[in-house]
Amino acid sequence: MKHITSALLAALMLASLASCGDASTDTTVDSTADTTAAVVTEAAAPSLLDDLGERDLGGMVYTIFDCNAHSAIQAIIPGEEMTGDVVNDALLTRDLYLEERYNCSIEYIQQNDINKLKSMVTAGDDEWQMIIATMVSLNSQATAGYLADMCDMPYLEMDQNWWNPLMYENMRLHEAMYFTASDIAPGVYKMPGCMFLNLKLYTDYDYDFDIFQSVIDGKWTVEQLRTMTKDMDNDLNMDNSWNVDDDFFGFAMQKDSTEASQILLAGAGVQFSHINEAGDNITCDLLSDSHAVQVIEGVSDLFKSINLGADGDINGFSNILFESDRALFFMHKLESAAVHLRDMKSDYLILPAPKWDENQESYYSFLSPWGSCFIALPQTVTGNENYGFFTEALARYSREVVRPVAYDLVYKEKDTRDERSAKVLDILLDSTYIDFASLYDFGGVNGVLVNVLYKDQPLASNIEKIQSKIDTSIAKLVEAWMPIE
Repeated sequence: MKHITSALLAALMLASLASCGDASTDTTVDSTADTTAAVVTEAAAPSLLDDLGERDLGGMVYTIFDCNAHSAIQAIIPGEEMTGDVVNDALLTRDLYLEERYNCSIEYIQQNDINKLKSMVTAGDDEWQMIIATMVSLNSQATAGYLADMCDMPYLEMDQNWWNPLMYENMRLHEAMYFTASDIAPGVYKMPGCMFLNLKLYTDYDYDFDIFQSVIDGKWTVEQLRTMTKDMDNDLNMDNSWNVDDDFFGFAMQKDSTEASQILLAGAGVQFSHINEAGDNITCDLLSDSHAVQVIEGVSDLFKSINLGADGDINGFSNILFESDRALFFMHKLESAAVHLRDMKSDYLILPAPKWDENQESYYSFLSPWGSCFIALPQTVTGNENYGFFTEALARYSREVVRPVAYDLVYKEKDTRDERSAKVLDILLDSTYIDFASLYDFGGVNGVLVNVLYKDQPLASNIEKIQSKIDTSIAKLVEAWMPIE
Protein backbone atom coordinates (compact mmCIF):
# COMPACT_ATOMS: atom_id res chain seq x y z
CA MET A 1 0.00 0.00 0.00
CA LYS A 2 1.49 3.35 -1.05
CA HIS A 3 1.12 5.24 2.21
CA ILE A 4 3.61 6.25 4.84
CA THR A 5 3.71 8.67 7.77
CA SER A 6 6.04 11.65 8.04
CA ALA A 7 7.73 10.15 11.08
CA LEU A 8 8.40 6.86 9.35
CA LEU A 9 9.69 8.66 6.26
CA ALA A 10 12.11 10.64 8.38
CA ALA A 11 13.26 7.47 10.10
CA LEU A 12 13.82 5.75 6.75
CA MET A 13 15.80 8.72 5.50
CA LEU A 14 17.87 8.75 8.67
CA ALA A 15 18.63 5.05 8.34
CA SER A 16 19.59 5.44 4.70
CA LEU A 17 21.90 8.36 5.36
CA ALA A 18 23.44 6.60 8.34
CA SER A 19 24.31 3.64 6.13
CA CYS A 20 26.44 6.00 4.00
CA GLY A 21 28.64 6.90 6.94
CA ASP A 22 31.38 5.19 8.92
CA ALA A 23 30.65 1.50 9.29
CA SER A 24 31.84 1.64 12.88
CA THR A 25 29.17 4.15 13.89
CA ASP A 26 26.61 2.67 16.28
CA THR A 27 23.17 3.38 14.85
CA THR A 28 21.25 1.16 17.28
CA VAL A 29 18.20 2.84 18.82
CA ASP A 30 17.56 1.91 22.44
CA SER A 31 14.17 3.45 23.13
CA THR A 32 11.09 5.03 21.65
CA ALA A 33 12.22 8.36 23.08
CA ASP A 34 15.52 8.08 21.24
CA THR A 35 13.70 7.25 17.99
CA THR A 36 11.46 10.27 18.38
CA ALA A 37 14.44 12.52 19.05
CA ALA A 38 16.22 11.20 15.97
CA VAL A 39 13.17 11.73 13.81
CA VAL A 40 12.59 15.25 15.10
CA THR A 41 16.24 16.11 14.48
CA GLU A 42 16.06 14.78 10.94
CA ALA A 43 12.77 16.51 10.23
CA ALA A 44 14.20 19.81 11.54
CA ALA A 45 17.30 19.64 9.34
CA PRO A 46 17.49 22.38 6.68
CA SER A 47 16.10 21.30 3.33
CA LEU A 48 16.22 22.71 -0.17
CA LEU A 49 12.44 22.58 0.03
CA ASP A 50 12.31 25.17 2.81
CA ASP A 51 13.03 28.12 0.54
CA LEU A 52 10.43 26.90 -1.94
CA GLY A 53 7.67 27.43 0.60
CA GLU A 54 4.59 25.40 1.40
CA ARG A 55 1.74 24.61 -0.96
CA ASP A 56 -1.35 22.45 -0.78
CA LEU A 57 -1.83 20.92 -4.22
CA GLY A 58 -5.33 19.70 -3.37
CA GLY A 59 -4.83 16.08 -4.38
CA MET A 60 -3.27 16.91 -7.76
CA VAL A 61 -1.97 13.95 -9.77
CA TYR A 62 1.48 14.48 -11.27
CA THR A 63 2.26 11.84 -13.90
CA ILE A 64 5.74 11.05 -15.23
CA PHE A 65 6.04 9.38 -18.63
CA ASP A 66 9.08 7.07 -18.61
CA CYS A 67 9.98 6.73 -22.30
CA ASN A 68 12.60 4.10 -21.69
CA ALA A 69 13.78 1.12 -23.74
CA HIS A 70 16.05 -0.09 -20.92
CA SER A 71 13.98 0.33 -17.77
CA ALA A 72 15.81 -2.47 -15.94
CA ILE A 73 19.16 -0.73 -16.47
CA GLN A 74 18.09 2.88 -16.02
CA ALA A 75 15.58 2.59 -13.20
CA ILE A 76 13.26 5.56 -12.81
CA ILE A 77 10.03 4.06 -11.45
CA PRO A 78 10.05 2.79 -7.85
CA GLY A 79 8.03 -0.20 -6.77
CA GLU A 80 5.15 -0.09 -4.32
CA GLU A 81 7.24 -1.28 -1.38
CA MET A 82 10.69 -0.86 0.12
CA THR A 83 12.82 -3.73 -1.18
CA GLY A 84 16.28 -3.07 0.18
CA ASP A 85 17.47 -1.97 -3.26
CA VAL A 86 18.93 1.45 -2.54
CA VAL A 87 17.76 3.07 -5.78
CA ASN A 88 14.21 1.79 -5.45
CA ASP A 89 14.02 2.76 -1.79
CA ALA A 90 15.46 6.23 -2.36
CA LEU A 91 13.01 6.94 -5.18
CA LEU A 92 10.07 5.60 -3.19
CA THR A 93 11.09 7.55 -0.08
CA ARG A 94 11.24 10.70 -2.18
CA ASP A 95 7.83 10.14 -3.78
CA LEU A 96 6.02 9.26 -0.58
CA TYR A 97 7.43 12.23 1.29
CA LEU A 98 6.54 14.74 -1.43
CA GLU A 99 3.05 13.26 -1.82
CA GLU A 100 2.32 13.76 1.85
CA ARG A 101 3.99 17.15 2.20
CA TYR A 102 2.17 18.73 -0.73
CA ASN A 103 -1.09 16.71 -0.78
CA CYS A 104 -0.64 15.22 -4.24
CA SER A 105 0.00 11.91 -5.96
CA ILE A 106 2.88 10.83 -8.24
CA GLU A 107 2.04 8.30 -10.93
CA TYR A 108 4.07 6.74 -13.74
CA ILE A 109 3.53 5.51 -17.27
CA GLN A 110 6.25 3.35 -18.81
CA GLN A 111 6.29 2.98 -22.59
CA ASN A 112 9.09 3.39 -25.11
CA ASP A 113 7.21 5.57 -27.59
CA ILE A 114 8.30 9.19 -27.99
CA ASN A 115 5.46 9.74 -30.49
CA LYS A 116 3.04 9.75 -27.54
CA LEU A 117 4.31 13.25 -26.79
CA LYS A 118 3.26 14.64 -30.17
CA SER A 119 -0.14 12.94 -29.93
CA MET A 120 -0.83 14.32 -26.47
CA VAL A 121 0.29 17.89 -27.19
CA THR A 122 -1.52 18.01 -30.54
CA ALA A 123 -4.72 16.89 -28.84
CA GLY A 124 -4.23 19.45 -26.06
CA ASP A 125 -4.46 16.73 -23.42
CA ASP A 126 -2.95 16.86 -19.94
CA GLU A 127 -2.30 13.15 -19.48
CA TRP A 128 1.18 13.53 -18.00
CA GLN A 129 3.37 16.40 -16.82
CA MET A 130 6.96 15.20 -17.29
CA ILE A 131 8.74 13.01 -19.82
CA ILE A 132 12.03 11.22 -19.19
CA ALA A 133 13.76 10.05 -22.37
CA THR A 134 17.00 10.15 -24.33
CA MET A 135 18.33 13.50 -25.50
CA VAL A 136 18.55 12.13 -29.03
CA SER A 137 14.78 11.63 -29.00
CA LEU A 138 13.94 14.87 -27.20
CA ASN A 139 15.98 17.04 -29.59
CA SER A 140 13.44 16.81 -32.44
CA GLN A 141 10.55 17.22 -30.01
CA ALA A 142 12.06 20.52 -28.86
CA THR A 143 12.38 21.98 -32.34
CA ALA A 144 8.89 20.76 -33.28
CA GLY A 145 7.35 22.78 -30.44
CA TYR A 146 6.13 19.88 -28.30
CA LEU A 147 8.16 20.77 -25.20
CA ALA A 148 7.73 23.55 -22.65
CA ASP A 149 10.42 26.16 -22.16
CA MET A 150 11.73 25.17 -18.73
CA CYS A 151 13.30 28.61 -18.18
CA ASP A 152 9.85 30.17 -18.44
CA MET A 153 8.03 27.78 -16.11
CA PRO A 154 6.84 29.21 -12.78
CA TYR A 155 9.09 28.27 -9.84
CA LEU A 156 11.74 26.44 -11.89
CA GLU A 157 15.25 27.68 -11.06
CA MET A 158 17.23 26.12 -13.88
CA ASP A 159 20.51 27.83 -12.94
CA GLN A 160 20.70 25.97 -9.61
CA ASN A 161 22.71 22.82 -9.00
CA TRP A 162 19.69 20.59 -8.47
CA TRP A 163 19.32 20.98 -12.23
CA ASN A 164 22.27 20.35 -14.53
CA PRO A 165 24.60 23.39 -14.80
CA LEU A 166 26.23 22.18 -18.03
CA MET A 167 22.85 21.94 -19.76
CA TYR A 168 21.92 25.43 -18.58
CA GLU A 169 25.17 26.81 -19.95
CA ASN A 170 25.39 24.95 -23.27
CA MET A 171 21.81 24.04 -24.26
CA ARG A 172 20.07 27.36 -23.62
CA LEU A 173 19.30 29.62 -26.59
CA HIS A 174 17.03 32.69 -26.72
CA GLU A 175 16.99 32.21 -22.90
CA ALA A 176 15.00 29.02 -23.52
CA MET A 177 15.82 25.37 -22.83
CA TYR A 178 13.60 22.38 -23.41
CA PHE A 179 15.38 19.46 -21.74
CA THR A 180 17.95 18.95 -19.03
CA ALA A 181 19.28 16.43 -16.52
CA SER A 182 18.62 16.08 -12.81
CA ASP A 183 18.82 13.66 -9.90
CA ILE A 184 15.13 12.99 -10.63
CA ALA A 185 16.40 10.29 -13.03
CA PRO A 186 19.57 8.81 -11.47
CA GLY A 187 20.48 6.98 -14.67
CA VAL A 188 22.26 10.18 -15.71
CA TYR A 189 25.07 9.23 -13.32
CA LYS A 190 26.05 6.52 -15.81
CA MET A 191 26.19 8.73 -18.90
CA PRO A 192 29.57 10.55 -18.66
CA GLY A 193 32.24 9.23 -21.01
CA CYS A 194 35.32 7.78 -19.37
CA MET A 195 38.31 5.46 -19.67
CA PHE A 196 38.67 2.03 -18.10
CA LEU A 197 42.21 0.89 -17.20
CA ASN A 198 42.92 -2.84 -16.81
CA LEU A 199 44.88 -2.96 -13.55
CA LYS A 200 46.27 -6.44 -14.21
CA LEU A 201 47.92 -5.24 -17.41
CA TYR A 202 48.95 -1.98 -15.78
CA THR A 203 50.80 -4.02 -13.15
CA ASP A 204 52.21 -6.50 -15.67
CA TYR A 205 53.74 -3.72 -17.75
CA ASP A 206 55.34 -2.26 -14.60
CA TYR A 207 54.75 1.43 -15.26
CA ASP A 208 56.94 3.57 -13.03
CA PHE A 209 54.27 6.10 -12.01
CA ASP A 210 50.93 6.15 -10.21
CA ILE A 211 48.32 6.92 -12.87
CA PHE A 212 45.63 7.65 -10.29
CA GLN A 213 47.82 10.29 -8.65
CA SER A 214 48.51 11.68 -12.09
CA VAL A 215 44.74 12.16 -12.54
CA ILE A 216 44.32 13.80 -9.15
CA ASP A 217 47.26 16.12 -9.83
CA GLY A 218 45.72 17.20 -13.15
CA LYS A 219 48.55 15.64 -15.18
CA TRP A 220 46.61 12.92 -17.02
CA THR A 221 47.04 13.99 -20.66
CA VAL A 222 46.73 12.74 -24.23
CA GLU A 223 50.51 12.51 -24.47
CA GLN A 224 50.62 10.34 -21.35
CA LEU A 225 48.00 8.04 -22.89
CA ARG A 226 50.03 7.87 -26.10
CA THR A 227 53.25 7.07 -24.23
CA MET A 228 51.59 4.30 -22.22
CA THR A 229 50.06 2.59 -25.24
CA LYS A 230 52.76 3.10 -27.87
CA ASP A 231 53.53 -0.02 -29.92
CA MET A 232 51.20 -2.20 -27.81
CA ASP A 233 48.69 -3.11 -30.55
CA ASN A 234 49.32 -6.66 -31.70
CA ASP A 235 47.67 -8.61 -34.52
CA LEU A 236 47.93 -11.85 -32.57
CA ASN A 237 46.57 -14.17 -35.28
CA MET A 238 48.42 -12.26 -38.04
CA ASP A 239 45.38 -11.98 -40.32
CA ASN A 240 46.14 -8.33 -41.18
CA SER A 241 42.95 -7.02 -39.53
CA TRP A 242 42.02 -5.76 -36.10
CA ASN A 243 39.39 -7.87 -34.32
CA VAL A 244 37.68 -7.97 -30.93
CA ASP A 245 37.95 -11.77 -30.71
CA ASP A 246 41.67 -12.35 -31.08
CA ASP A 247 43.89 -9.25 -31.05
CA PHE A 248 45.55 -7.11 -28.36
CA PHE A 249 45.35 -3.32 -27.97
CA GLY A 250 46.83 -0.58 -25.88
CA PHE A 251 43.75 1.60 -26.38
CA ALA A 252 40.41 0.24 -27.61
CA MET A 253 37.11 1.92 -28.43
CA GLN A 254 34.00 1.10 -30.42
CA LYS A 255 34.44 1.06 -34.18
CA ASP A 256 33.78 4.27 -36.16
CA SER A 257 31.94 5.69 -33.17
CA THR A 258 30.67 9.26 -32.92
CA GLU A 259 30.40 8.85 -29.17
CA ALA A 260 34.00 7.66 -28.80
CA SER A 261 35.19 10.57 -30.96
CA GLN A 262 33.30 13.04 -28.80
CA ILE A 263 34.56 11.54 -25.53
CA LEU A 264 38.24 11.97 -26.43
CA LEU A 265 37.87 15.32 -28.22
CA ALA A 266 35.67 16.89 -25.54
CA GLY A 267 38.04 15.55 -22.90
CA ALA A 268 40.85 17.42 -24.61
CA GLY A 269 38.89 20.66 -24.45
CA VAL A 270 37.30 20.77 -27.90
CA GLN A 271 34.01 22.69 -28.04
CA PHE A 272 32.07 21.56 -31.08
CA SER A 273 29.90 24.68 -31.16
CA HIS A 274 29.61 28.03 -29.39
CA ILE A 275 26.67 30.18 -28.33
CA ASN A 276 27.29 33.85 -28.97
CA GLU A 277 27.42 36.41 -26.16
CA ALA A 278 23.89 37.63 -26.87
CA GLY A 279 22.59 34.08 -26.49
CA ASP A 280 20.65 34.19 -29.75
CA ASN A 281 22.90 32.37 -32.22
CA ILE A 282 25.26 29.43 -32.57
CA THR A 283 28.50 28.98 -34.48
CA CYS A 284 30.14 25.72 -35.50
CA ASP A 285 33.34 26.57 -37.35
CA LEU A 286 35.99 24.09 -36.29
CA LEU A 287 38.57 25.34 -38.77
CA SER A 288 38.63 28.79 -37.16
CA ASP A 289 39.27 27.21 -33.75
CA SER A 290 43.03 26.62 -33.59
CA HIS A 291 42.77 24.46 -30.48
CA ALA A 292 40.12 22.22 -32.04
CA VAL A 293 42.23 21.75 -35.18
CA GLN A 294 45.33 20.99 -33.12
CA VAL A 295 43.52 18.40 -31.00
CA ILE A 296 41.66 16.69 -33.85
CA GLU A 297 44.82 16.31 -35.90
CA GLY A 298 46.84 15.46 -32.80
CA VAL A 299 44.76 12.49 -31.59
CA SER A 300 43.96 10.78 -34.90
CA ASP A 301 46.83 8.31 -34.40
CA LEU A 302 45.09 6.98 -31.29
CA PHE A 303 41.96 5.82 -33.14
CA LYS A 304 41.69 2.41 -34.74
CA SER A 305 38.75 0.65 -36.42
CA ILE A 306 38.41 -2.66 -34.59
CA ASN A 307 36.01 -5.20 -36.07
CA LEU A 308 33.16 -6.65 -34.02
CA GLY A 309 33.37 -10.20 -32.75
CA ALA A 310 31.93 -13.20 -34.56
CA ASP A 311 28.58 -12.70 -32.83
CA GLY A 312 28.34 -9.11 -34.11
CA ASP A 313 27.58 -7.75 -30.63
CA ILE A 314 28.52 -4.07 -30.37
CA ASN A 315 29.30 -4.63 -26.69
CA GLY A 316 32.04 -7.10 -27.57
CA PHE A 317 34.57 -4.32 -27.00
CA SER A 318 33.81 -4.54 -23.28
CA ASN A 319 32.42 -8.06 -22.87
CA ILE A 320 35.00 -9.87 -25.01
CA LEU A 321 38.03 -7.66 -25.56
CA PHE A 322 38.45 -5.74 -22.30
CA GLU A 323 37.17 -8.50 -20.01
CA SER A 324 39.66 -10.91 -21.59
CA ASP A 325 42.63 -8.73 -20.62
CA ARG A 326 43.41 -7.84 -24.24
CA ALA A 327 43.26 -4.07 -23.92
CA LEU A 328 45.07 -1.83 -21.47
CA PHE A 329 42.51 0.95 -21.93
CA PHE A 330 38.89 0.83 -23.07
CA MET A 331 36.89 4.01 -23.72
CA HIS A 332 33.12 4.14 -23.29
CA LYS A 333 30.59 5.68 -20.92
CA LEU A 334 30.25 4.86 -17.23
CA GLU A 335 27.30 2.59 -17.92
CA SER A 336 29.76 -0.13 -18.96
CA ALA A 337 30.83 -0.50 -15.34
CA ALA A 338 27.30 -1.32 -14.24
CA VAL A 339 26.13 -3.28 -17.27
CA HIS A 340 29.06 -4.90 -19.06
CA LEU A 341 31.93 -5.21 -16.59
CA ARG A 342 30.20 -6.48 -13.45
CA ASP A 343 31.68 -9.97 -13.86
CA MET A 344 35.15 -9.00 -15.02
CA LYS A 345 37.77 -11.01 -13.11
CA SER A 346 40.63 -8.55 -13.42
CA ASP A 347 40.33 -5.30 -11.54
CA TYR A 348 40.02 -2.06 -13.43
CA LEU A 349 40.25 1.64 -12.65
CA ILE A 350 37.87 4.29 -13.97
CA LEU A 351 39.57 7.42 -15.32
CA PRO A 352 38.40 10.61 -17.00
CA ALA A 353 39.24 11.19 -20.65
CA PRO A 354 42.72 12.76 -20.70
CA LYS A 355 43.34 16.49 -20.94
CA TRP A 356 45.10 17.85 -24.00
CA ASP A 357 47.95 19.09 -21.80
CA GLU A 358 48.57 20.08 -18.20
CA ASN A 359 47.63 23.69 -18.93
CA GLN A 360 44.02 22.66 -19.54
CA GLU A 361 41.94 24.03 -16.69
CA SER A 362 39.93 20.90 -15.93
CA TYR A 363 38.89 17.49 -17.18
CA TYR A 364 35.79 17.32 -19.37
CA SER A 365 33.47 14.32 -19.58
CA PHE A 366 31.26 14.11 -22.65
CA LEU A 367 27.69 13.41 -21.53
CA SER A 368 26.18 10.67 -23.68
CA PRO A 369 22.75 11.70 -25.01
CA TRP A 370 21.68 8.06 -25.44
CA GLY A 371 20.56 7.33 -21.88
CA SER A 372 16.84 7.39 -21.06
CA CYS A 373 17.40 9.80 -18.22
CA PHE A 374 16.86 13.35 -19.49
CA ILE A 375 14.04 15.55 -18.22
CA ALA A 376 11.52 17.54 -20.28
CA LEU A 377 8.03 18.93 -19.81
CA PRO A 378 5.28 18.70 -22.43
CA GLN A 379 4.21 22.00 -23.93
CA THR A 380 0.74 21.55 -22.40
CA VAL A 381 2.04 22.34 -18.88
CA THR A 382 3.35 25.80 -19.87
CA GLY A 383 2.53 28.44 -17.26
CA ASN A 384 0.87 26.05 -14.80
CA GLU A 385 2.04 27.16 -11.35
CA ASN A 386 1.17 23.93 -9.57
CA TYR A 387 3.08 21.82 -12.10
CA GLY A 388 6.01 24.23 -12.00
CA PHE A 389 6.07 24.21 -8.20
CA PHE A 390 5.99 20.44 -7.92
CA THR A 391 8.60 19.90 -10.68
CA GLU A 392 10.96 22.18 -8.79
CA ALA A 393 10.22 20.37 -5.51
CA LEU A 394 10.91 17.04 -7.21
CA ALA A 395 14.30 18.25 -8.47
CA ARG A 396 15.30 19.77 -5.13
CA TYR A 397 14.32 16.79 -3.05
CA SER A 398 15.91 14.33 -5.47
CA ARG A 399 19.15 16.21 -4.93
CA GLU A 400 18.82 15.64 -1.20
CA VAL A 401 17.49 12.09 -1.05
CA VAL A 402 18.36 10.29 -4.28
CA ARG A 403 21.89 11.51 -4.90
CA PRO A 404 23.38 10.68 -1.46
CA VAL A 405 21.86 7.20 -1.45
CA ALA A 406 21.74 6.03 -5.05
CA TYR A 407 24.93 7.74 -6.15
CA ASP A 408 27.09 6.95 -3.12
CA LEU A 409 25.88 3.42 -2.45
CA VAL A 410 25.28 2.12 -5.95
CA TYR A 411 27.31 4.11 -8.42
CA LYS A 412 30.29 4.55 -6.13
CA GLU A 413 30.60 1.37 -4.11
CA LYS A 414 28.84 -1.24 -6.21
CA ASP A 415 29.90 -0.38 -9.74
CA THR A 416 33.47 0.62 -8.92
CA ARG A 417 36.18 -1.69 -7.62
CA ASP A 418 37.99 0.63 -5.21
CA GLU A 419 37.82 4.04 -3.58
CA ARG A 420 40.06 5.54 -6.26
CA SER A 421 37.43 4.97 -8.94
CA ALA A 422 34.84 6.44 -6.60
CA LYS A 423 36.86 9.65 -6.38
CA VAL A 424 37.15 9.74 -10.16
CA LEU A 425 33.35 9.53 -10.41
CA ASP A 426 33.17 12.84 -8.57
CA ILE A 427 35.51 14.34 -11.18
CA LEU A 428 33.42 12.95 -14.04
CA LEU A 429 30.08 14.23 -12.76
CA ASP A 430 31.50 17.65 -11.96
CA SER A 431 32.90 18.12 -15.48
CA THR A 432 30.26 16.82 -17.90
CA TYR A 433 29.98 18.50 -21.29
CA ILE A 434 27.64 18.53 -24.28
CA ASP A 435 26.70 21.23 -26.78
CA PHE A 436 24.33 21.84 -29.69
CA ALA A 437 26.66 20.56 -32.44
CA SER A 438 27.49 17.31 -30.69
CA LEU A 439 23.78 16.62 -30.20
CA TYR A 440 22.25 17.99 -33.42
CA ASP A 441 25.10 17.00 -35.80
CA PHE A 442 24.91 20.20 -37.87
CA GLY A 443 25.42 19.38 -41.54
CA GLY A 444 26.89 15.96 -40.73
CA VAL A 445 29.88 17.40 -38.85
CA ASN A 446 30.03 14.47 -36.45
CA GLY A 447 30.42 12.01 -39.30
CA VAL A 448 33.27 14.07 -40.75
CA LEU A 449 35.09 13.89 -37.42
CA VAL A 450 34.66 10.11 -37.34
CA ASN A 451 36.15 9.83 -40.83
CA VAL A 452 39.06 12.09 -39.92
CA LEU A 453 39.88 10.18 -36.74
CA TYR A 454 39.24 6.59 -37.83
CA LYS A 455 39.91 6.73 -41.58
CA ASP A 456 42.68 9.35 -41.82
CA GLN A 457 40.64 11.66 -44.04
CA PRO A 458 41.79 15.31 -44.15
CA LEU A 459 40.03 17.67 -41.76
CA ALA A 460 40.13 20.99 -43.60
CA SER A 461 38.82 19.94 -47.01
CA ASN A 462 36.06 17.77 -45.53
CA ILE A 463 34.82 20.51 -43.20
CA GLU A 464 34.94 23.06 -46.02
CA LYS A 465 32.71 20.81 -48.13
CA ILE A 466 29.93 20.84 -45.55
CA GLN A 467 30.34 24.27 -43.92
CA SER A 468 27.37 25.71 -45.83
CA LYS A 469 25.24 22.76 -44.69
CA ILE A 470 26.42 23.33 -41.12
CA ASP A 471 25.40 26.99 -41.29
CA THR A 472 22.01 26.15 -42.81
CA SER A 473 21.31 23.56 -40.12
CA ILE A 474 22.22 26.06 -37.42
CA ALA A 475 19.92 28.72 -38.89
CA LYS A 476 17.01 26.28 -38.88
CA LEU A 477 17.66 25.27 -35.28
CA VAL A 478 18.03 28.85 -34.07
CA GLU A 479 14.66 29.71 -35.62
CA ALA A 480 12.93 26.57 -34.33
CA TRP A 481 14.30 27.13 -30.80
CA MET A 482 12.41 30.41 -30.39
CA PRO A 483 9.91 30.07 -27.54
CA ILE A 484 6.26 29.81 -28.51
CA GLU A 485 4.44 33.08 -27.77
